[in-house]
Amino acid sequence: MSHPPSTPVKVPNSATNYTPATLDPDLRSQINTLLLREGHINKIQEQLLHSLDAHSANWPSAIQSHALALLRSGEVSTFPALIQRVLEDVRHDTAAVAAEAEANNNNTKNGTEKNGAELNGAATTNGNNGNKNGTADANLAIPAAVVETVLKVARESLEAVCEIDDGATGG
Repeated sequence: MSHPPSTPVKVPNSATNYTPATLDPDLRSQINTLLLREGHINKIQEQLLHSLDAHSANWPSAIQSHALALLRSGEVSTFPALIQRVLEDVRHDTAAVAAEAEANNNNTKNGTEKNGAELNGAATTNGNNGNKNGTADANLAIPAAVVETVLKVARESLEAVCEIDDGATGG
């Protein structure tokens, strides 16, 4: 299934400052095509699934339990509504963990570090993690260690298909 390596996509050095709104759609398409064709997307997805399953936070089970609780409580009754709500709750908990991490980072810089704070994505912050029904016992944020691992694989994949053009070569 492995294809011979393609010519890397030339990415301008200025692209490091791009946002999704300013990224050239043709450049994005070229990168995505190479990532798909050379199997990098599957590699990233497999690493994500493996990392989630291997992490002590047991995130897939927490998501499943949360989804079942939402269905059983009657808060959602259709699959699209369930997916929307679970994604919303994951985003909420992720933002809460990020805010807590930032606050702890600032407190550490100021010499007022919280004792015992655990920010690996498995720590509970308020008993029901801000969920409206209070049914979830676990934080639904994707564990930070999983994110870091998958970002590393994604960076490696991008480096394999992209070449930064610094404009220094004349010719």
